Amino acid sequence: MKKNLLTVALVLVALAFSLVSCNQGNNLPDGFKKSETGLIYKYHNHGTGEVNPQEGDFVTLAMSYTDGDSVLFDSEKLGYPMKLPMTKATFKGDVYDALYTMKVGDSISIRCDADSVFTKLFRMPSVPPEMDSVKYIYFNIGLSNIQTAEQVEQDKEAEMKEMQEKEATLRNEYLTANYPDAKPTESGMYFVLESKGKGKNAEAGKKVKVHYTGKFLDGSVFDSSVERGEPIEFTLGQGQVIKGWDEGIGMMRVGDKAVLVIPSDLAYGPGGRGSIPPSSTLVFDVELIDVN
Repeated sequence: MKKNLLTVALVLVALAFSLVSCNQGNNLPDGFKKSETGLIYKYHNHGTGEVNPQEGDFVTLAMSYTDGDSVLFDSEKLGYPMKLPMTKATFKGDVYDALYTMKVGDSISIRCDADSVFTKLFRMPSVPPEMDSVKYIYFNIGLSNIQTAEQVEQDKEAEMKEMQEKEATLRNEYLTANYPDAKPTESGMYFVLESKGKGKNAEAGKKVKVHYTGKFLDGSVFDSSVERGEPIEFTLGQGQVIKGWDEGIGMMRVGDKAVLVIPSDLAYGPGGRGSIPPSSTLVFDVELIDVN
């Protein structure tokens, strides 16, 4: 009987030792688990969603990642929702592996090898020198929406339509207040001649020299060659400037001063550029200085 008890005790000690060794080998942080696919994860919240994202879907999420001490990225600082297309995982246990397991409302933390994150997920040629000593990257992810590519496209079209309608309303209000008699050209641009010159006509293929002041509809100036004291030079009709400029300057002769009211589809479009917001009608006070 004593021999049997001793045998049982030895088995329990061996089992306990085996479990401790296994835990140390996994080197998992508190509360983290490892899935069969290699995902090292910890769920913080399970939402009310019923489906998982599929390849080709788009997910809206909040995401941050750290090196364990310092926050390296936080999507909240972007100022807009973070949206990702769902693609195949770049390595076992990466962000996409985690997203495929999630539903709307879920929040999760995962741990990934730093080397794989930088060279495979971020597709960098090597780990940044300042990250050489970092072994793991920790991602914190909250999933708020799942959409098909078709739904995303529909939302994009609806948003663009709304922006176009808003732009048209603001442009019409500006024209009514400032140039009520102005008529659009076939393209939709408005050309208002303020004073006539006597020089050569601007023609496509010729180099022109122009002074300008660019403004938004509220009158705020975003750029001015006049303030710099240096007119801009470009070859007319070659696409070196926005379409509204190629058209408007092409209607002038040396010495002319005019106002160009240019819709966004003849300027920087729905994407904007730099300090130019998306879908912005632009107003330019222009003077044609020379034609070569």
